[in-house]
Amino acid sequence: MTGNRLQKVVRWVLAVISVTAFAASAVPLPQPEWVDAGACTNVALSALSASGVLSFSLSFAPGPSNNVEVAFGSDIDGNGSLSPDERRMEAGWDRGAWFMRGAEGETLVQSAQPSEGVTRDFKWALRLRGGRVPSRLSATVDGTPLFSEVASVPPGWLYEPDWNIACVIVRGAGVDGGMGEVKAAIDGTLLKLR
Repeated sequence: MTGNRLQKVVRWVLAVISVTAFAASAVPLPQPEWVDAGACTNVALSALSASGVLSFSLSFAPGPSNNVEVAFGSDIDGNGSLSPDERRMEAGWDRGAWFMRGAEGETLVQSAQPSEGVTRDFKWALRLRGGRVPSRLSATVDGTPLFSEVASVPPGWLYEPDWNIACVIVRGAGVDGGMGEVKAAIDGTLLKLR
């Protein structure tokens, strides 16, 4: 094997290894034990080392009394769980509105009419340059764009390279049977873990 070809193979293998550490696949949304409580499923992450996409999708029936979101941050205390004080960015549905919120209080909200009993697909894809800098955001509900005011120039607080955990959070009722997925992919490579 020539030196050039060997270098390409090594780079490809390293790209697959780094994506493997960061990808997660579709899982049922966690269900709270009581209507006024919340439930969380944690997903361990590793930083993207090259340009790529951090994405998640949620499929559930949004209602005026439920909340379904994905939170990202760093597991500072090392307990394998993303506690509220470790969350740096959250996005999803909160009792009547689609939202994204940063740790310092930065918030964008897009109101919506809850359609109880009707499943909606919320998709979020944040393109990152160099594995560090948000460069484009695509957020949709059933294909309809959300947060268009920041789509082409997303705020920097939407991603931090040291994030190592995500949490899919459900509060309230009416999300039985919903699904969630969190994944990351380096450009040109996608690997889902089941």
